[in-house]
Amino acid sequence: MAAERQFTLEEARTALRSIRSAVEALRDVQRELRAVKAEVNALNRRHLNNGVVAEARTRTLRLEQRRLGEEARTHVGAITGAGAEIKGIDDGLIDFPTTIEGVPAYWCWRAGEDEIEWWHPRSTGFAGRRPVTDLSPG
Repeated sequence: MAAERQFTLEEARTALRSIRSAVEALRDVQRELRAVKAEVNALNRRHLNNGVVAEARTRTLRLEQRRLGEEARTHVGAITGAGAEIKGIDDGLIDFPTTIEGVPAYWCWRAGEDEIEWWHPRSTGFAGRRPVTDLSPG
């Protein structure tokens, strides 16, 4: 197994710029998948209640689910291929592995933030985020 890539803050920021659009696209696909799944479930419930099933619509929705699933896999591949870890699709939460002051950690970014300005030890997760400005230089 290959060693995990470790990022400096600048490397993580550069990688983020290259994957930011994939993160946003993945979030959009996630929302679309939820909507399709909800419609499929609604159609299935109607069928169980002896209602008329729109079979053509169900087939179309299943094809759309497959298409969206493939699109999601492509975006996930772009993100993880850059060395980032997806911690939350809905929030667009992305971590970049690093070691800070001898502690295994992540540079942490969430959709809506302009830049990576946070880090956290791996043991604490998002709740333990700390500003990068608190780190000693060097």
